[in-house]
Amino acid sequence: MHKLHTFNSGLTLAYVFNPAVRSVAIGVFVGAGVVREGAENAGISHFIEHMVFKGTSTRSSFDIVNEIDSLGAQINAYTAKSYTCFHTVSLDVHAAKCAEVLSDLYFDPTFDPEELKKERQVVIEEINESEDTPDDLCIERLLSAYFKGHPLEKPILGSKKTLGAMTSEQLHAYRRQFYTPSNTVVAIAGNLSEAEAVALTETYFESKFGGADNVELAPILPAAANSLSVTQKKDIEQTHLAFAFPYYPYDHPMTVAAQLMTLIFGMGMSSRLFQSVREKLGLCYTVEGYPSAYEGNGAFVIYLATSPSNAVKAARAVRREIDLLLETGVTDDELAKAKQQLKTSLVLGQESTASMMRTFGTYAMMTGKLYDLSGRIEEIDGAGSEEVMAAARYVFDMSRVCASTVSSAPDSKILEIFKGR
Repeated sequence: MHKLHTFNSGLTLAYVFNPAVRSVAIGVFVGAGVVREGAENAGISHFIEHMVFKGTSTRSSFDIVNEIDSLGAQINAYTAKSYTCFHTVSLDVHAAKCAEVLSDLYFDPTFDPEELKKERQVVIEEINESEDTPDDLCIERLLSAYFKGHPLEKPILGSKKTLGAMTSEQLHAYRRQFYTPSNTVVAIAGNLSEAEAVALTETYFESKFGGADNVELAPILPAAANSLSVTQKKDIEQTHLAFAFPYYPYDHPMTVAAQLMTLIFGMGMSSRLFQSVREKLGLCYTVEGYPSAYEGNGAFVIYLATSPSNAVKAARAVRREIDLLLETGVTDDELAKAKQQLKTSLVLGQESTASMMRTFGTYAMMTGKLYDLSGRIEEIDGAGSEEVMAAARYVFDMSRVCASTVSSAPDSKILEIFKGR
């Protein structure tokens, strides 16, 4: 049983019932991510994600994790480009306590100035770690170039400069602006009846908003087309290459066709990209193609790591595979295999309450609608090779491709080479 319940305040509950398990996953999704940040407060959504765990009016940072650990449960959070999620997984008998702790984090973080100073340094170390990780650095710079001039260009972590200027007052103001009922989804999946799920949400969330105002949020506009190349010199052994292409917005009618194309072309060990660039040519250990979809926007990324002497050869090999896909299309066997892969991943995900919480919570957050698993499987079964190839032609637009290189000797002409100029 899957249901969407909207409360009087505008708060949404996405409910997924699974009596075959003894666990319950609860997620609180807030529409606060880099798409809602300005240049002056970049990273504030992620910083708040950290800071709510540093204490509330009634719980210290230790109390928060100790109470959850004492139940044998798990608590965590993450920030995406479009939203922030706080979540728990526990035995069904501890669902109410987990909901109460999540409610405390959501409604009553203190953002203590002394704790803020310490946690700021923690996030700065997270930034340092990301900058020391070549693949992270390569992809981050790629997406910043691809979405240049758009809110999506900003990194989720923010920058050392913006973090250094943030105050407790700014965090409180941002939380008041975006942590509102109509901008929040509670997702509950597992062995909990609908009545119990509604009651938990009413008790720990709906009743605590107290007539909070819902602010009308501006729509996220599409990004302008860019075709840029960025390089970063770094003293490392490999050259890290990444290319970004257009992709459909979240839950676009062509999503299924694009997902099937992704599986055939670039995702998994039997994909064309893996079989050609790694298995046949031996040019790299890691090579993959994958999409990221947002409101009104999307990007398809191809990433690989190779030796500096093979960078140009690898880039040309990727381009050849793209050309081959566009020229010859996909086979019936490839399409049938991709359909089985996609359906299996969806069906197996039902066996995890955490996975269902994320799937239904994210979908409700991004679309305001209930995720239809059966409908999605029907879409997969009905997709044809013509749709898959229409998606491929949309994605692999060489007039809108961006490139990123991180290497000890980055080639500034890699984008021109990739385009065949």
